[in-house]
Amino acid sequence: MIPTESARSERDHRKRQAFIGREQDILSVSERLMADKGVRKVSVDTIAARTGIGKGTIYKHFDSKRGLLIALAMRHYDTLFELLGRSTDPAQALSDWIEARLNGARQSMLIRELTETLADDSGALSKIQESQAQMRKRLAQVLSGSSTTRGESMERAMWLESLVQGALVEMESPLKLPSSDIDEWIESITRIALVLLNQPRQPEKDQRLTYL
Repeated sequence: MIPTESARSERDHRKRQAFIGREQDILSVSERLMADKGVRKVSVDTIAARTGIGKGTIYKHFDSKRGLLIALAMRHYDTLFELLGRSTDPAQALSDWIEARLNGARQSMLIRELTETLADDSGALSKIQESQAQMRKRLAQVLSGSSTTRGESMERAMWLESLVQGALVEMESPLKLPSSDIDEWIESITRIALVLLNQPRQPEKDQRLTYL
């Protein structure tokens, strides 16, 4: 019996979903292993053993370990991009974004480590930078309350990103005080983010020359 067009379409859909699900499993396991052991100490063989997925099958998803690292970094920024768009309330969107970044400190530091590992691969860095730029653009839109990303809104986004990154470095530092509380970090940075959100826009300066 020849399958109908509908049956073939349904079968192809299930295959695609299974492929996507398997790929996400590979990325999630790789992320946990690398966050624990370090990027360079986790091989594709180790990932295959932990996932129970054959090494050859992993290479059907990623052509190399570098390809897997690129996918991990892009997934990180794509997830943050989506998170910023889940709430129509800018304050809530910023709060969710900050909480995700700081509660996922090990993940964020892993992304930094793997991008340093890829530092000699301009093509890889270009792909990751594109995902990061899209996330930063969405952050700037949330801060500005509109679709614009020019001028002050982008500066605020970059400033907030730097602030969060600094907090992540401090939280992972051996000099961190035992009394340091992640919830206090989140609350403090969220308060600063709300100041940035509510800061009135400065009028654009007249760039024309003034003659006496």
